[in-house]
Amino acid sequence: MEHIKLLGTKVESQYNGCGNAFLTVENGSPTKLFYENPTMPAVSKELTVEELMELFADNDVDFEVLEQKQAAILIGTCSCYEFAFPEVFIDFTSKKSQR
Repeated sequence: MEHIKLLGTKVESQYNGCGNAFLTVENGSPTKLFYENPTMPAVSKELTVEELMELFADNDVDFEVLEQKQAAILIGTCSCYEFAFPEVFIDFTSKKSQR
């Protein structure tokens, strides 16, 4: 099973039990972890586009900064201080800044 260990990383303190979550990764290292359903992480929640954008805003996700850092946002499931089944949600790693 593909997974990313969260213990000993910058996001360890952001772990809040089992649940679907997003993980920002810069240069191969986790930098931010936040849950799809922050009030009840273990309960899956189907988000509308508006709710998803609000979730990113609430968690101070700055797409321009992530693009400059050539980072990625992954989606997956947290369990036992691991981020399991990671899939790329938004990939800025191969995009060059147009500025």
